[in-house]
Amino acid sequence: MRRLLFLLYCATAASVSRKQDLQPDVIKYTIQMIGYSPEINDDYVAVSRPAIEGYIVGFEPLANADRIHHILLFGCTEPAHTNGFWKGGETCAPGATHILYAWAKNAPSLNLPRNVGFSVGHENDGIRYLVLQVHYAQPFAGDVRDYSGVTLHITQKKPQNFAAVLLFASGEPIPPGKSQVQINMSCEYGGNTELHPFAFRTHTHAMGRVVSAYYKHEGVWTKIGARNPQWPQLFEMIPTNPVIKKGDLMAATCRFDSHDKKVPVQMGSMGVNEMCNFYMMFYWDASEENPFPWGAMCGFQERSDEVRAGYPKEGTQLLPSRPDLEHHAAQSKYPFGIIEMGAFTNIDGVKLGQVAGLTFYNGNLVIFHRAGRVWNQNTFDQYNVLLDKTPINDDVILIVAFNGNKTRLVKKLGRNKYVIDYVVALFRIVCQQFASRFYLPHGIYMDKDGFLYTTDVGSHMVAKWKIDGNDLQLVWQSGQKLLPDSDKTHFCKPAGVVKTDEGVFVADGYCNNRIVQLNSETGNRENEFGLPGNGPAQFNLPHDIVSMPTGGHLLVADRENGRVQELSTHGDFIIEWASGLFSNIYSTDAQDDYIYLLPGRASRESEAIRAFVGRAGTGLIEYSFAPTSRPFGQPHVIRVSPDGRDIFIGDIANGKSTLWMFRVRQHAVMVPS
Repeated sequence: MRRLLFLLYCATAASVSRKQDLQPDVIKYTIQMIGYSPEINDDYVAVSRPAIEGYIVGFEPLANADRIHHILLFGCTEPAHTNGFWKGGETCAPGATHILYAWAKNAPSLNLPRNVGFSVGHENDGIRYLVLQVHYAQPFAGDVRDYSGVTLHITQKKPQNFAAVLLFASGEPIPPGKSQVQINMSCEYGGNTELHPFAFRTHTHAMGRVVSAYYKHEGVWTKIGARNPQWPQLFEMIPTNPVIKKGDLMAATCRFDSHDKKVPVQMGSMGVNEMCNFYMMFYWDASEENPFPWGAMCGFQERSDEVRAGYPKEGTQLLPSRPDLEHHAAQSKYPFGIIEMGAFTNIDGVKLGQVAGLTFYNGNLVIFHRAGRVWNQNTFDQYNVLLDKTPINDDVILIVAFNGNKTRLVKKLGRNKYVIDYVVALFRIVCQQFASRFYLPHGIYMDKDGFLYTTDVGSHMVAKWKIDGNDLQLVWQSGQKLLPDSDKTHFCKPAGVVKTDEGVFVADGYCNNRIVQLNSETGNRENEFGLPGNGPAQFNLPHDIVSMPTGGHLLVADRENGRVQELSTHGDFIIEWASGLFSNIYSTDAQDDYIYLLPGRASRESEAIRAFVGRAGTGLIEYSFAPTSRPFGQPHVIRVSPDGRDIFIGDIANGKSTLWMFRVRQHAVMVPS
C-alpha cells in the first residue's frame, strides 16, 4: 500500500502548468489514476484527492477509449474509503454525492460558459473531496500501467452562477427481440430555484441508439437535448436557453435495439449489461438556494402517463448517421497493449554493440551502434578528451527490415574500408586520416531526402552523410575532431541531432548544455541557445532532440533534470513533461498526439525501468510500459515508427546491448478539442 500511495501522490498531484494559455486567474489541477493495470474484465477502481477551494470552469480529459471504458468525477463530502485508492464501484461515503463530469468514447475537453462554475472545496458546497472513478473494460496486453485522469481548470473568482449535473438513470431491464425499446425516466421538479440547462451528455452501451430529454412547462414540451450514444460521449452545448421551474416535469428516454437478444438485458455496470443515462448539466443563480445540496438524480417514472402520452416523438427518432463520429468513438475489439515483439542482441549474425541511436529509412530501421567499443569510466580523461583515438573498424550503421519480429539486414555502413583495403605502410597513415569516421557513435537522424546526420561523442563531431551504394560519402562535418571545447567552432560530446525545415539542431549536451543550430546545406553554425540550470529553456545535459510532427517545435530530453522540454526552434519554452515517477530522461520521441519519454536509470533501486507516454500539450503522463521477458538494462534511445505501430528502444547495458521492439495495440483516433 505504501507503493500505491506514493504513486498516487506523484501521479495525481495538483499541477500548475508552465504553459500560459489560460486566463491569469485559472490554474490546472489534475487528478489521475495511480499507474494501475486492470486485472479483470469490467474492472472499477477509484482514487480520491482533497478538493482545493475554488470554482471549476473547465474539464480536460487525459484518457483514450482504447484503454478506458469511461471516467466519472464526483464531488463528495467524504470518499468511500480513506486510503486514497480502492477497487470496486464505490465512490462517495454516505452524504453529499455530486457528479461533476463524465467522459467516454474519446470525448473532447469541456469549457463552461462565462460566469458559470462548479463550486468545490468550500464549507457551504459540501464538496471536500474529489473522487475519480475509472472503468476498464478489459486487462491490457503486455506490461502497461495507466495514469488516465482529468485536469480541472479552477478559478478563485466566484462566478455569478453555480453549475451542477442532474443524472437521469434507469434500472429497468430491456426486453429481447425488439428493434425499438423505449426506457423512460421522469421526475417533477420541486425546487424554488430556477434551473438553466446548458449542456448534456448521453451514455449507453452497445444497444443504445438515441437518448433524449425534454421538460414540460405549462403543457408545452421543450427539448433539452438528444444524441446518439455511439458517438463521442461529450457534453454537448444546448443552443437554446431552457429554464426549468418548480412543478415542471423533467423526462428522458433511451432507445435500444434488442432484436438479436434472446433474454432480457439487465441494467448494470458490467459490459454484458446496458445503461440508460442522460446527464443534464445546468446552472442556477449563485445568490439563490442550492436546489440539490445532496446531489441531483432522477431514476423514477413520475407522472408516467403524461410521458407515455405526450413525450415528443422527435425524441425517440434515430438521428442522421455520422460515420465520422462513430469512427472517432470506436473502441478496439482487442485489449490495448504495448506488446514486446523481440529483444535482439544480433541482427543476421552481426552482434550489436551499445545501441546509441535509431532512425528510419524507407520503412526500415537504422541502428547506430558502437560495435565492440564500450563507453566506460576509462573512455575519456578529465578534460573530456578521448583516450583511445583509433576509429571503430566495424560497420556501425545497420539498416534493418522487419517483417513482424523477423529481421533482414538490408545494408551495413560505416566501416573504415580504406584502412582495411590499403595495407602498404607508406599509405596507411594518410588513408586512415582520410577515412576515419566513427569513434563513439551517439545520435543519428535520416531526413526525407535520404541524408544521414550523426553525432560522435568520441570525436566531438557532427556530420552529414550521403549513402552511396554500400558506402558513406561525407557531405560536411562540424566541430574540431577529437578536440572538445565550448566556443563557436567546437562541440563537446554532442549527443542528439535532428533536421527540420529550419536547419540541423544538435543537443551539445554532456559539457555545454546548449542546442546548436547548423545550416543543413553547409554545416555552418547559425544559432545556439540554452544555459545550465533547471529553469525554462535551461538544461542539465540535453541528451536527445527530436521534432514535433506538427508545429515545427523541438523536444529535448533534459536528462539530469528528469524532463522533456518542448521548445520553439528559437529556444522559446513552450511546456515540459516531468513527474515524480522518474528522475532522469535519456530520450524522447513524438508520434501523433503522444510524447514518449525514456529514463536510462531506475529512480529507485527497488523498481525496474519503465518507458512513459504523455499527451501532447499537457505536460502529463498518460501511461507507461516495460518489457515482459526481462527488465530493461540501460535504455538509451527510443524511436516510434512513422506509422505509430512499432516502438524501438536501444539498450546500452554492458554485456547485454539490445534492440527492443514493441508493437502498439492500438491508439484510438482522438477527437479534436
